[in-house]
Amino acid sequence: MSVTSLLRHVKGTESGETVRDTRPEIQALRAIAVGSVLLYHLWPKRLSGGYVGVDVFFVISGFLITSHLLREVDRSGKLRVGVFWARRARRLLPSSLIVLLATTVAISFVVPSSQWSRSLWDVIGSALYVENWRLAALSVDYLGANAAASPVQHFWTLSVEEQFYVALPLLLLVALWFSRVARLNRRAVMAASIGVVALVSLFFSVEQTPWSAAAYFTTHTRAWEFAVGALLAFVPPLVHVKQLATIAGVLGIAAAVVFFTDGTAFPGFAALLPVLGAALVLWAGRGTWLAWAGRVAPVAVVGRSSYAIYLWHWPMVVLVPYVTGETLTWPTKLVIAAVALLLAWLTTVLWEEPIRFSSRLLGGRRPRVVAMWSAGATILVVVTALSFLYVDGNRRAAAQDVADQALAVLQASGCAGAAAMVNSQCDPLAPAPVLIPPLVALADDDDNREDCWNLAEGSNSLPLCQVGSGKGPRFLVLGDSHSNSLLGVYERLAVERGWTFLVNGQAACYATTAHVERDTEKMQSSCDAWRESALKTIAEGNYDALIVTHASQDRVSPTGGMTADETEVAGMIEAWAMRPSMDIPVIAIRDNPTQRTGFDTCLDRQGPAGGVACGRAAHDSLGRDLHGLAIEADPNGHVIDLTDLYCVDGYCPVIVGGIVVYRPDGHHITATFAHTLAPMIGDRLEGILREQGILDVSPPATASAWHSPADGGALSVVAAPSPSV
Repeated sequence: MSVTSLLRHVKGTESGETVRDTRPEIQALRAIAVGSVLLYHLWPKRLSGGYVGVDVFFVISGFLITSHLLREVDRSGKLRVGVFWARRARRLLPSSLIVLLATTVAISFVVPSSQWSRSLWDVIGSALYVENWRLAALSVDYLGANAAASPVQHFWTLSVEEQFYVALPLLLLVALWFSRVARLNRRAVMAASIGVVALVSLFFSVEQTPWSAAAYFTTHTRAWEFAVGALLAFVPPLVHVKQLATIAGVLGIAAAVVFFTDGTAFPGFAALLPVLGAALVLWAGRGTWLAWAGRVAPVAVVGRSSYAIYLWHWPMVVLVPYVTGETLTWPTKLVIAAVALLLAWLTTVLWEEPIRFSSRLLGGRRPRVVAMWSAGATILVVVTALSFLYVDGNRRAAAQDVADQALAVLQASGCAGAAAMVNSQCDPLAPAPVLIPPLVALADDDDNREDCWNLAEGSNSLPLCQVGSGKGPRFLVLGDSHSNSLLGVYERLAVERGWTFLVNGQAACYATTAHVERDTEKMQSSCDAWRESALKTIAEGNYDALIVTHASQDRVSPTGGMTADETEVAGMIEAWAMRPSMDIPVIAIRDNPTQRTGFDTCLDRQGPAGGVACGRAAHDSLGRDLHGLAIEADPNGHVIDLTDLYCVDGYCPVIVGGIVVYRPDGHHITATFAHTLAPMIGDRLEGILREQGILDVSPPATASAWHSPADGGALSVVAAPSPSV
């Protein structure tokens, strides 16, 4: 059959509708929703609340699907769940699976190998419609939440939607059974059951949104939005003031789109605005001014292909910068928008609708046949992604072996990593034969450990992890993930010098008396509790030196007439002053420089020779040295500034001494590079300990005698091997 004749014979099997038998006001509402999302993803600062278009889609879906199910119940008195699920599969799977398959192939060509694993697992999660739960898990993982955007992470909305489509007919079946047993009005029982779901889900949404980043993605915090649309199916449309209701609904959505931002606690109470706005438009029903707008050709086209627009636009937003090597510009964004619209239209009229409606394809086929084809297509996508993951695993193992051999050669030469900065015989910018660590392993090259991280739930004492034998000078180490990136350093110093480190870190938090602002209520309470415990631990003593380090914050609000920076500095000074004796030195390790996110894409193209080209100037890489300002005010404060081990002549490369310095996020350093900092950090710490009289090194340098200001200067001796170069 030719394309022309195929399109001519495209007829609906859902509720007796054809493709053309649509409600124009709903098509216009779909156009508003997808347009908001598209513009938000392309110009997030100009349309800061465009993400609420997703919530509008949820309400529309709840209304339409429940309307279909109610018509069947009214007609036959029962629900054919298999038929319903087959209809949903015909509607959703053809477009979603072809986009996933195309994106999987694109990932293998343009995404850096360091990001393959995350992206491909997202493909699998999307194909199985559990991507929302995967993102929910990542959102509460501090390091996972900082990962680069995945080309298919927008499928989380489809996952929530599919889960609703599975649950809704089952809920209505139970309601129908109960109405028969209790001899109650079936519509009333069905509406009541959906109402209970709406109230319970709204409660979870309002209660969890302030403290859990996962609330944005989870099904139980979003179900109420579908339920609001579903309840409308039980209510007759407005007869009066429908035009006014439509205006109010559209204005509510527009207000959310314009005034909401990424900082809005969402969904929670805030989601009521776009949800109720969409509900008003749907309640107004047919014959409104929005129906007229929905008949205008461009609006009708966008509304009809809105699903495919949503599917296609985000992969291009993520993948195009990998292709061009630069952030999206206005012309590029316009091209993405145009291509997304074109691809969506072609996908809708040449792929989705023929498969959905044609009797020669899946239109009118028995649910079992649709299920078999759906399962087969889903398996194809999953197997394709798993195949690339298998390739990735083999490549990772091979690359790691080669990198380990190259690293051994560098270490033997004395020019590995930071050592190249202090060894006059080395060229710190000379490339190694391969990337060390390899790109495929870059994201996982981390020494942070769970037992050295965070305050235990419900605990008011800091669970310090001990690195070292418990002998020798004891260092209390407090900070954030940048501090814990140096755990490998502390482990090496513990082995080589006999020192002991008591470590704990908290995500984007640090020891200060100033209020550190966090994004959610849970993050805020966790940081506040950790700070309180950290200050208590500082005051208790039982350590010989306090080491503090953390990223530049921008999370402290000005107080007491001071600027934000002055408030941050004052908070650190007051926190450090809580140590039991000023004889205990406080040692601030200045934060490492940072690189732009996506530098690994540059390395993927240029290889080991791209260390300089993929870096950036020191004035762009280095944060404010507020540690240094605070140390100046402390009577026994010291700064260890390692900038000279990261940057050369005002420039900070991403490869130093043949070793890649940063993980893909651009601000956490790799464990491989951190290990090479150990001798230099050790020497600088030792100098401070000597200056304080805490550590005396005898001429043979085989043992270290140390006097602890924490225990009144008692003398202990601990054997320590000679430091390795």
